[in-house]
Amino acid sequence: MEYLKQTNYLFLKKGPATSWTWIVWGAFSALAWGPFYLWGVLVWTWGALITGIYHSKTLKEALIIGWMWGFGWHAASVFWIGESLWVDSLRFAWFWPFCVTGIPAVFSCYFGIMSGILWWGKRRFWSSPRAFGIMWCVLYSLMEYLKGVLFTGFPWNLTAYIWSQSLWIAQSASLLSSYGLGLITLGVLSWPGRFFLKCSTERSWWKGVIFMALGLAGVSSWSLFRLYNIPIYFHSKKGIRLVQPNIPQNEKQDSRKISINWNTLTRLSDEKGNIPITHVIWPETAVPFFVPSYALERVIPLAKTRKEPTHLIAGVLIHDKKQSLNSIIQVTSQGERKLVYSKQHLVPFGEYLPFRSYLSMVLPKKLLDALSPGERDVDQEKENDASVDVLDAPACIMKICYEIIFPFSNRDQRAKWILNLTNDGWFGYSPGPFQHLASAQFRAIETGLPVLRAANTGISAVFDGMGRTLAILPLKRQGYIDTLLPAPVPSYRNWHGYVYAGMLFLLTCCALRYSLKKDEN
Repeated sequence: MEYLKQTNYLFLKKGPATSWTWIVWGAFSALAWGPFYLWGVLVWTWGALITGIYHSKTLKEALIIGWMWGFGWHAASVFWIGESLWVDSLRFAWFWPFCVTGIPAVFSCYFGIMSGILWWGKRRFWSSPRAFGIMWCVLYSLMEYLKGVLFTGFPWNLTAYIWSQSLWIAQSASLLSSYGLGLITLGVLSWPGRFFLKCSTERSWWKGVIFMALGLAGVSSWSLFRLYNIPIYFHSKKGIRLVQPNIPQNEKQDSRKISINWNTLTRLSDEKGNIPITHVIWPETAVPFFVPSYALERVIPLAKTRKEPTHLIAGVLIHDKKQSLNSIIQVTSQGERKLVYSKQHLVPFGEYLPFRSYLSMVLPKKLLDALSPGERDVDQEKENDASVDVLDAPACIMKICYEIIFPFSNRDQRAKWILNLTNDGWFGYSPGPFQHLASAQFRAIETGLPVLRAANTGISAVFDGMGRTLAILPLKRQGYIDTLLPAPVPSYRNWHGYVYAGMLFLLTCCALRYSLKKDEN
């Protein structure tokens, strides 16, 4: 990387870069997401990445830069996944180093491939610096989309989520989708780096900062207009209670703690609130014992433990001979018990083993069961955005934990709200729960539907259809949220795919046009 010794590039001019340099740049980028939201760092780290790829002398060099940058970003963003292995440390602690390095290494391949395509295209299609910078935005966004859909997908920490605490910009996702807002964000925040790449002077970098500020103002103007012109409405005066028991993960299924955990849940459910409560909602796997599929009557109606008749919606593990189903049940105040939803999009290697049928040909069944119990495989995954009927309340879309991170269009118009039951107790006090919360908030913005989120150890929250936080219960806090059910707001969700595809097409045309102009000159 001899070019770095010669260039006056503002980001990297202090000395030659090594592989560790790119890992550090990527790691710093993680500060832009929860719980920090220091999105300004991306102006520098993205600028470094763009310049590094542009000045790469070989395809191999571009691939390495992209992969290393991506490794640093993923390692700093999702290291908290390894926290779950310490809950049962005797069985899984040995796997921790493989988890915190292996997962980033795999997902960084997307960045490496993106960088390789970008460098290759520079030699043939987008040779000018301006065209190169625009295509960096296009390919980065497309890479982000593919990472969210291929191999069951992992759309975690999408670019748009850096605006979770800046609703004056995040609101644009209602029109553009999370991927569309991410593409706009890439273009705006990389403006200083792209201008510097074109002119290689500090003055041009500051010119890019001015354009970046104007871009942010343009994106936020529509959002602010929408925020101030759509007030908060509620369906009725009937109240819903979201219970956050804050039960440590290693105590949730402890047979010696069943009665203690049950008493905690019922005590929080029975405390007197400021509004009449008709529905009590418990988080994912809150019922502190396994329930056989044929014995739902083991779940005691809250009417027997609560002073006022109340419907219960609760997360429970339904167990049968072949598998355990992470499910949601409804128990009416009259005692009727009904299984209403089972998780469809499972966590690979955590809740099922991908390609199990092929692995079973070479690995013993005991080993496969130790890695992940049950017989479910990747081809049994289902995308289920259909509405679920809730007694004495509007129909809703139910999402358990991991499922809420996937953008969806909600073509079922009966649904009036989204219910998200989760258990982030696996990950302790780490960035994970904050990042997970941002995904739930953006589902509200995208669909126009309010999101009610009940979490075991937090963060429980209520978002209206604009993504405004109406109530929140912090991490590691025991308590509950009493809320009225917000009404949905107008949404453009059915157009999101067309809008995003159109944005990619137009930017690609612009980049090619700039390259043609350079060739003509």
